[in-house]
Amino acid sequence: MKINFILPGLGSSGGIEVVEKYVEIMNKNGNDAVIYSYIINPNLHRYNNSLMNLIHQIYCTIKSIFILISGKKKSYKWVLKIDNKSIRNADFTIATMWATAFQVNDLSPDCGKKIYFIQGFEIWDNKDLGLKSYTLPLKKIVISSWINYKLYQELGLGPFPIVYNGMDTKIYKKDICNKSNGSEIKLLMLNHKMPQKGVANGLLVFEKIRDNYVNCQLRMFGMCNHLNLPDYVEYYQNPTKEKIIELYTSSDIFIFPSLEEGWGLAPLEAMACGCAVVGSNTGFVLDLGSHEKNMMISEVGDINEMTLNIEKLIKNKELMKSIKEKGINTTRDLDWKKSYEQFLLILLEELK
Repeated sequence: MKINFILPGLGSSGGIEVVEKYVEIMNKNGNDAVIYSYIINPNLHRYNNSLMNLIHQIYCTIKSIFILISGKKKSYKWVLKIDNKSIRNADFTIATMWATAFQVNDLSPDCGKKIYFIQGFEIWDNKDLGLKSYTLPLKKIVISSWINYKLYQELGLGPFPIVYNGMDTKIYKKDICNKSNGSEIKLLMLNHKMPQKGVANGLLVFEKIRDNYVNCQLRMFGMCNHLNLPDYVEYYQNPTKEKIIELYTSSDIFIFPSLEEGWGLAPLEAMACGCAVVGSNTGFVLDLGSHEKNMMISEVGDINEMTLNIEKLIKNKELMKSIKEKGINTTRDLDWKKSYEQFLLILLEELK
């Protein structure tokens, strides 16, 4: 099958890496999958001011040009914009964010059946347009029950077929040699500027823990700078994948304080590497999480409950050990081959 994916040309993210992985697997299995990325970025209407929106559009376009020049995305087909002249005829063309959903919807039927691959509830740029994108007549595929819940709650839509993200457990795996000694407890958390990621809450949780357990250390990593973080955080900006895995394997607890999440790649990667995950009841947690079995779960935004969950692990080493082991077993079921087969089956159903 010929399959086109439409991705924004704005660097890397967990969602972009998922699409890149699908394309890699599809091509290895005899399909002809291509990623298209646009140089001229669409107006995301992020601001109420039209001049600010234009400046933002120009900024995103310049950023795409630099990524193109850098050669970091050699597998991409770069086009000036997404239209019938730029996108080849195919069996499917797949949108991957709300802006690309409108672009895909406007393409000719010759570009194939139109799919909307939804990895998050993306209304942070422009709520009205984000919500409207989900009402477009595109076949939807989602990655979690949480996304289905939000689509029904906000728009009365769904449910849509769910395909969990896979995981390469040959890369993300436990390394016993790197775990901390018995007197020190290392906590790890992702840094992000989006309020939905709950970083401020996670920091409050750690500060409560640090007041009672002075042997706790917090390390964080992310694409953004550290200006939102206190001095006590050991921070790694834009680390390599190898460094991230080293952080996972040498940490005891991963804090996942998101207020909303389409999936949650980082906590699952940490889980696969032997971290005990303490997280909010959102994203993958609704589908795969089990309290005091494979992770510790708190209600979204509940700082006190998350603090108590971490304290339980600190006080009960056997519980922490059990959760780590069961967490690893949970991630072993997230097989990329299985995800690919489920995704492909949905596409084949559309061809009937």
